[in-house]
Amino acid sequence: MRRAYISPHVELPAAYRLARAWAGSADKITIIGSTTSAIEASPWLGQTGLPIGTTSNRHSRYTAQAREGIVIAWCLELDDVLGLERRSKLSGLVVVRGHESHSPWITAHDAEILAGEPAPRVPEASAAIKAVVDGISLLPVLNQGLVDTRERSMAVQALTYMRNHGHALVPSQLAVEAIRRGWPGTSPIELADLAKQLNAGKRLRYSERLNAASLAKWASS
Repeated sequence: MRRAYISPHVELPAAYRLARAWAGSADKITIIGSTTSAIEASPWLGQTGLPIGTTSNRHSRYTAQAREGIVIAWCLELDDVLGLERRSKLSGLVVVRGHESHSPWITAHDAEILAGEPAPRVPEASAAIKAVVDGISLLPVLNQGLVDTRERSMAVQALTYMRNHGHALVPSQLAVEAIRRGWPGTSPIELADLAKQLNAGKRLRYSERLNAASLAKWASS
């Protein structure tokens, strides 16, 4: 799957032209915005001839669904971009107004910058952090993320252990590693949020789901 983004420094009409050129001659190109008002803020989008949809308003008059082909993600935040990534039949995704908050997605996929100032890349995580994310990327997590309390508890246990043993929890790095391993939807953001809470001193409850040997092995990687 191809991925690219355009900086917020580029005016929206020019950004659209760049995104459309990047999409090329794809059979299916869809514009997806966050809300009806976000689309209506650029009324000329309706004259492009492309199907338009939104991520959040089921009652919007923009009803196109992005199930295949290329999506132009129109000023979407990271959570919506990750939601689009779940569409396995997409062949390309270009984010208009990609900025620093999109850095985990940009870094994980080495997304191409089409114009404007590049968003800062997330520094590479340590071997131990890579090992722990890889270790908890079990089938239930890859299927549904951290929705189930058991998977969430496992993630909290692993992160707590790493932090207690001197490993820095950098939320953006954890998000990058989760995206690279195919965590679905917004679950990479949820993992990053757990790290933020632990870094803030919050004691998160968990059950012992991981054995000590595995945790020690990951921490010593």
